[in-house]
Formats: sequence, structure tokens, C-alpha cells
Amino acid sequence: MKIVAIILREYKQIVKKKSFIIATILTPALMAAFIFIPMLLTKVGREEKVIKIVDYSDMIRGDLLKIGEDSKYLTEKLKLKFTADTELIAEQDSLIKNYENDLKEKKAGEFKLTNSYKNEILDKKIDGLLIIPSDIEDTRRIYFCAQNISDFELNRFINSSVKKVLSTKILKEKIEDPGIVAIVEKATAEIKPDLFIIKEEGATKSSSGTAYMMSIFMLTILFSVLMGYGQLIMRGVIEEKNNRIVEVLISSTNTQSLFYGKIIGIGLAGLTQVGIWMIMGWLLMGKFSLGIDKSILNFLSLELGIYFVIFFIIGYFMYSILFSIVGASVNTDQEAQQYAAPITYLLIIPFMIGIMVTQNPNTPLVVGTSLFPLFTPTLMFMRISVATPAFSQILLSIFTSLGFTILLAWFGAKIFRVGILMYGKKPSIKEIIKWIRYK
Repeated sequence: MKIVAIILREYKQIVKKKSFIIATILTPALMAAFIFIPMLLTKVGREEKVIKIVDYSDMIRGDLLKIGEDSKYLTEKLKLKFTADTELIAEQDSLIKNYENDLKEKKAGEFKLTNSYKNEILDKKIDGLLIIPSDIEDTRRIYFCAQNISDFELNRFINSSVKKVLSTKILKEKIEDPGIVAIVEKATAEIKPDLFIIKEEGATKSSSGTAYMMSIFMLTILFSVLMGYGQLIMRGVIEEKNNRIVEVLISSTNTQSLFYGKIIGIGLAGLTQVGIWMIMGWLLMGKFSLGIDKSILNFLSLELGIYFVIFFIIGYFMYSILFSIVGASVNTDQEAQQYAAPITYLLIIPFMIGIMVTQNPNTPLVVGTSLFPLFTPTLMFMRISVATPAFSQILLSIFTSLGFTILLAWFGAKIFRVGILMYGKKPSIKEIIKWIRYK
């Protein structure tokens, strides 16, 4: 069969290219690096930080130092050490009160540190200075000074620890019964949540950060593959059209066989690449996890891999038909980019909505857009990766997309048979629609 020969030709042309081999190896490696390296660095790249406490209220310092001594979390995760000044510089307290007065009077207050404290930070004797003002009960304001204030985990811990200590102190001052004091301490103890994703097969431990990053990671791969192979088909058609190779091919077959053969052959090459990625991922995650969080391994399930392949196939055929129509209709890359821009937007829009899906995967807007065929491959897969929707919704999206793709292929073949032999003049959208009517 001639269509089989065309499929094999297109498939071999793609997989034999050095660019295919390089992309197969480098694409997942680079994407994984952007996701996993920062996560690994947060574990192994953290150095011990020394935070000095300057407490003018004389309410916080002692308990914070005790937290630093007793907390295993600080030594293992944050690698944080608290120190404190017993003799406080009165000038600094005055500078803080001046700053707070400026804030009350709605002036642009300038926060100042005494040279002694400032030099300790600049000379790297300490990594940060935590200042507790004398009126903290009223202002509920603390001051943290450092050369680097972008450590979100450290900032969160300091804020929650000070809040806990202050709340406990205020309650204890009003209560004399030791039994009630113990109840207060128990009531204000820090909560340590464990997060679990619930699926049919059971509950798996995860974290909100891991689920979010892995969902975006998988969506990015799907988006990149669909865009990459769509552009590849479009440029391949333009090149063969301009080199008149297509005329030779049509002399031995028909345009319909050429159209479907190209799409299926290049699609099989894409599926081969995705298959290699899945095998690589399984081997690396299964055998050489490199200390990566176990929740990542739980996320990359066999079920998710199957859905990835299904929506890749649907998305590939849907968008490759659109890109091949563009390639057959135009004569230059510049013209192709103009016509391909709306198709690109159709891929970018659900990618942007997909980021919102991680927080609200079942809102009417998200459900509706995920069932729209052109958005289904990316958005429905994103919903599945975050919180698997009802199976009926997944089936509906798959069958709706398949029906739409079949209809699109019928229109595409009609446009392709005329456009592939049109040279010189750039056709208008109106002319392209007329090609569908030709018999």
C-alpha cells in the first residue's frame, strides 16, 4: 500500500536525524533540571544561618532561643541558629520608635540601624537581625534585617514562631491556674500538616508544591511536543512544496494518501520519542531516584502515563492537521507564521488556563473549557494530573475530541489536495474555504 510506504518514509526521515536523537535526550533532561535542581538545592545547598535576636520587649527572646535549642526542624531543614544580645543598644530602640511614629503620621519613614548592628550583618558575623520592639503587644510588628531576605521558609518560620510565643505569653499573663497554662501551651502548639492525594487505589502522601510543580512540568512537556511536531509538519510541507518534491510524490500516489501518510508517519516518530521518555523516566525514577522526594515518584503513576499518551495522540493529530493545512496553503515561512499564529494561541490559551487549574480543577469554567476539543488535550490532562475528574467527563472529552479530529481531517484533506499544488499567490481565508467545496 502506498500510504504505508509514505508513513515509513516520513517516520525514517525523522528518527534518523541527529536533531531527533539530541532532542530525545536533552528535552526531558533540561525540563527536569528546571524542576528538580532547585528542589534538590533546597535540601543540600542550605548553609547554617545565624540570626541575632534583639528583644526590647523582653518577652520573646528566651522562648525563641528555647525553640532553637529544642527544634530538630531548625537543625535539619532550616539549619538555623538563634543568638541574642543581653545588653541592648538604647539608640536602636529610639530609631525604631521614630520609624513607627512616621508610619502613624503616614510619612515615608526611613528605617535605620545603628552602625554596630549594621556592621555585624555587612561583615557577615551574623546572617540576620531580628528586632522585637518594646511595644510589640500593641503594634504586632517585628523587624528582620539581612542582606538576603528571599528565604521564604525562614521568613515563614520566624513569623509563626514569634506569633506563637507572643500569643502564649499574653494568655499566660492573664491566667494563674497552672492547669489552664498547660492547656494554653497545648492549644498554641504548631500544626504540622501531612498532605495526601486521594485516588481509587488509595491515599498517597504528597505536598502542594510537588503537585503543582509536577503538573506544570507534565503540561509543559505536552505543550512543547504538540507545538514542536506541529511546526515540523508545517515546515516539511512548505519545503517539499517549494522544492517541487511533492509533485514527484503525487505522480505515484494521491494527495489524500500523502496527507495522511505524512501526519501518521511523523506522529509515530513523536510517539516513539514520548515512549523513550517514559522508559527513561521509569528507569531513572525507579532505579536512581537521587534522593528526590518520594511524592514525585507517587505522582508519576502508570495511569498518568497512559493518559499522557492518549492526549498526546489526540492533540498531535488535531494540531498537526491544522499546521499541515497552513503548510499546504502558503509558500514561505513568513506567510506560514502569519497563518500559524492563531493555531499557536489555541495551544497557549489552555496552557495559561492550566496554571489556574492547579488551584481550582472543577470550576464550571475549567470543566467547560477542558471539554472544548481544541483545549482538551492540554486542559483535560492537566485536570487529571491535579485531581482526576469523573471518568464520564474523561470519556466525553476523548470521544468529542476524536469526532472533532475526524471531521478536521476530512476538511484538511480537501484543503491539502488543492493547496499543495498552488504556487505564487498567497490565498485568502475565503479562498481556502472555497477549496473545501471543490470535488
